[in-house]
Amino acid sequence: MMCKVLIFSCISAVMLMTAAYGAPLSTEKVHLLRALIKDLKSLEKSKDKIHLDLYTPNERQECSWRTLQCYLTEMGTLENEIEDEDIDNLQNIKKNLQSLMDLIPPGTGCKICEANDKKTFPAFHQELSNFLISMLK
Repeated sequence: MMCKVLIFSCISAVMLMTAAYGAPLSTEKVHLLRALIKDLKSLEKSKDKIHLDLYTPNERQECSWRTLQCYLTEMGTLENEIEDEDIDNLQNIKKNLQSLMDLIPPGTGCKICEANDKKTFPAFHQELSNFLISMLK
């Protein structure tokens, strides 16, 4: 009987820690997040050449799927604005954002992309980078 109580206590502690600190990220998510951050750094050199205002989400982690969807949609609008040497990076970013979305359940009560403020590309770029870095934690 004492053994069962001890085992149950250990399982409960692990469940509480997982709930409090979040489940560990899968290696696939970590790989995608790191690849996205790296590709975004490559686009950073173009930030002064892009003169678009883009919807820039500022949602909480519970809305990660909707936030990623918004960033993916806005990345599509950049295709005509970036230089040819950055097209591959943009395509990689779009592909990896979609792959990351496939690993995350959609949240509820999250606002649509168009409900967010529009910001310049440098601000959009910084917000996306910060969001992806926060997902790594």
